[in-house]
Amino acid sequence: MAIKAHGSRTPSSVALTYQLLRNTTSPDETATGVKSFVANLPVFEILKLGTKENLRNYIAEYNPKRRNRVHDAIRTTIQTEPERFITRNSGFVIGATGIVVDDAKKVVRLTDPSILNGAQSQGEIRRWVQETYGNDYPTDPDDTPFYVRAEIVVEPDADEVVETAIARNTATPVKSISQAGARGHLDELEASIRNVLPHIRIRKSETDEDVFDTRKILQYARLLMPVEVSKRGSSAEQLRAYKNPEQCLTDFSGWFENRKANGEDAARYSFTVQIAPYAIQEYEYWESHEEWNGHHIWEETKKGGRACRRDSSGKIYWVSPGLIFPILGAMSEFVVEAESGLWAIKKPRLFKPSEMIARAVSQFRAVNGDPMQMGRSAAAYDALRIYPSTLVEVMRELGSDSKR
Repeated sequence: MAIKAHGSRTPSSVALTYQLLRNTTSPDETATGVKSFVANLPVFEILKLGTKENLRNYIAEYNPKRRNRVHDAIRTTIQTEPERFITRNSGFVIGATGIVVDDAKKVVRLTDPSILNGAQSQGEIRRWVQETYGNDYPTDPDDTPFYVRAEIVVEPDADEVVETAIARNTATPVKSISQAGARGHLDELEASIRNVLPHIRIRKSETDEDVFDTRKILQYARLLMPVEVSKRGSSAEQLRAYKNPEQCLTDFSGWFENRKANGEDAARYSFTVQIAPYAIQEYEYWESHEEWNGHHIWEETKKGGRACRRDSSGKIYWVSPGLIFPILGAMSEFVVEAESGLWAIKKPRLFKPSEMIARAVSQFRAVNGDPMQMGRSAAAYDALRIYPSTLVEVMRELGSDSKR
C-alpha cells in the first residue's frame, strides 16, 4: 500500500483497525452529545488520517530544516525504543462527527475524521515509514512495529470541533494566529486585501508558506487608525504597533468577537478590514522610496539593527521598520472617511514625500542612528506627525476661506 501524505483532507469515512478500544464517555459529554473513546492503534493506522481540523500541519512537511528538538525526540524513540513510543508520546486526539464500532472485527469507522492534536508525531511517523518501507508497508495489524494511543472525540458540532482543537493545542506553542484563523477572524480581512491585491495571501496558520505576515498587516493598519476610531491617543497606543504585534492580533480578534455588541469595537474592526490593503501599499511605498537615497543613513547606523539595505548599485531598496513605523503613524492624519462610509488615505497635493523622509532622517539622527530606538520613541512619532497635521490644518483653513 502506497504511503501518501493526506495534507489537510481526510476521506469522509475511515476505518481504523485497533488492538483495544474503550468507551470513556462521561456524563457531561453525554449531556452535550459528545462521545469519547481511547484506542490503541497499529502505527500504520494513524497515517490514514489527515489534519484538516488541526491548527497546524506537520511543520517539516515541505521544509525539513524546520524540524526541531521535539521532532528529533520523536524520531529517536521510534528508531531506538519503538515499544516505548505509546508510553512516552502524549498520544493523538482524533475528532469525528460519527462513529461505528465493530468490536468483533476490531474495527472502528469514523465519519469526517481529522487529527486535532498530534500532527508533528504523525509527520515523523510518516517520514520514518517512508524511509523504512519505501512505497509499501505491512497491511496486517499483527505486523505493526509498534502501537500508538489515540483519544477519539465524536462531536457533531463543527464549531465545537474547532474549539476542541484549539484547547488541545494550548499546551504546545501554537501561535494565536492559528487560533484566529481557525475561528474565522481573518476571513474578511483576507477578502478585503485580495479584492485590491489579489496576489496576496495572508497567514492564517503558523504553518502557512509563502504568505504575508498577518501581524504586520495589523500593525500597519493600527498605525493608520485615527484617534476618532481607536479612542486612544496615548503614547502607549502610538508605540503598541511597533512594540507588540501579538497584541495587535489579540485586539483584532477581540474586536471581531465584540463587533455585534460593542459599537466602538465594530468601528475598529471595520476600519482595519477596509484599510488593510492600502496599509500594505502605504508601507511598501515608504519602505522603498527613492528619497531615502542621498541621506547616508547606512553610515550613521550605530546599533539596533540595520537601518537600510542597498542593491549592487548602492540604491536603497529597504528601510528598517523603526524608521517606517513613525512615518506610517503620521499618515493617519491623512486617513479620512468618505460619505460612503469607506476609509481611505487622502494626501493633499501640497504634501511632499521628500520633506517627510528628511524629517524622519532627522529623528533617526536624534536617536543616535538606532532604528530600534526610533521605533520605540514616542517623541519621534509626535515629531513626524507635525508636518502632515499642519498641512491638514492649512487645507482646512483654505477650505474655510473659499466658502466665505
